[in-house]
Amino acid sequence: MKRLLDYDPVTQITSVFHGSDDGETFTIETIQDITDIVEDNKAQQNEGLNKSSELWHAATIPAVVQLEWLTKYGVDLMDKDHMPAIKRLLNSSDYCHLRRNHFTL
Repeated sequence: MKRLLDYDPVTQITSVFHGSDDGETFTIETIQDITDIVEDNKAQQNEGLNKSSELWHAATIPAVVQLEWLTKYGVDLMDKDHMPAIKRLLNSSDYCHLRRNHFTL
């Protein structure tokens, strides 16, 4: 059984309930189209880093990726103690498309 639970037009996040045939287990799937975010990050990577500013926009991390990191790796973006793990993930080839520039964090 599959049923739409929620759609947030602001974040464009969809939550879908998936129930097993026997009714004993279920999964809640979280879906977000991150195409626009990734394309914007790639465009920024191609423009290069503006070194005239003291602050740099290092990455844009979609909510669905934040949830993935929390459930898959136990990494909480809001926990300052998790910063080394966040940097490691952003510097990995799996998540380099989230960085706004080509520098290593």
